[in-house]
Amino acid sequence: MTFKEFIISRVQIFFCLVPLILIASVLFGSVYAPEQVLHYDDLLALIRTAAWCVLPTCVTYFRKEPDIKQYLLRLTLQLVLIQAEVMLLIAPPADGSVSPIRFYGTLGVTVLVIYAAVMLMFWLQKIRQSRKLTQQLIDFQNGQTE
Repeated sequence: MTFKEFIISRVQIFFCLVPLILIASVLFGSVYAPEQVLHYDDLLALIRTAAWCVLPTCVTYFRKEPDIKQYLLRLTLQLVLIQAEVMLLIAPPADGSVSPIRFYGTLGVTVLVIYAAVMLMFWLQKIRQSRKLTQQLIDFQNGQTE
């Protein structure tokens, strides 16, 4: 993967994260702070959170194709960095209505679900691209033999 392709994929991740973080924030807020109202600044905070969450994904950049062990290690490191970053960015409600352990546990599961959803979307996109390329190669070979 070239650096340009890598940057484009990071932008795609950002635009996948924004709606997922928005949905998670609505669900999370409706459970832990239903009486609270969001303002326009809070919507920008969701976008900033998505941007911050893209930064740890840069650990998966390879100049050469990695082996499976290297790739899985970097994906694990990426998830740990994202989890740590989100835990530092988002604090439990100040009124003490929920225990910090429950709050951060739910937050961790939410981040894991969003992470898995984004990875699944990109995996499905790559499968679709591979099938399309394979079909194009088959069509090209059939055109050469006729």
